[in-house]
Amino acid sequence: MNRMKTHWGRYIGAGVASIALGWAATLVPSAAAAPAGRAAQAVWAHDALYDVVGTDTNFRSPPGHSLDVLFNFGMSGLTGQRSVSESAPGDPDYNGGRWAVTPVEFTAAGKAVFDGDHDGKVDFELTNAEQVLDQAELGRLVIHPPVRYFECPLLPRHQ
Repeated sequence: MNRMKTHWGRYIGAGVASIALGWAATLVPSAAAAPAGRAAQAVWAHDALYDVVGTDTNFRSPPGHSLDVLFNFGMSGLTGQRSVSESAPGDPDYNGGRWAVTPVEFTAAGKAVFDGDHDGKVDFELTNAEQVLDQAELGRLVIHPPVRYFECPLLPRHQ
């Protein structure tokens, strides 16, 4: 977790206004659009899919320590990659679903790796935050500063 928290720390107080508003409209599928609705298999965390409960709770300037990073791929340049959380229920540092929504975009190199058949959809998904950070270090992803802060609890999948 230290690597992710350090990564997040670089963006606290960053100029969010410079990011296109389009990112905010594509946060967590179904969850951000409809209050109090359960969206199935919406977010990856630690290689497991979680459902989410959408709420209409937004935060303007929450303290950084009260948030977890939610890597969002809604405007990444490819479809099919679900959001990835750095934390999940049961983690000591999980903040109950209080998110700093952090847009992620595939670079040309990333598109070549993740969309080898060039159909515009990822051929495989990233399933944990370490993978997201690793791919960014390899130059396959660009991680932007957070564009929105909101609450949307993660729920374990019912098997």
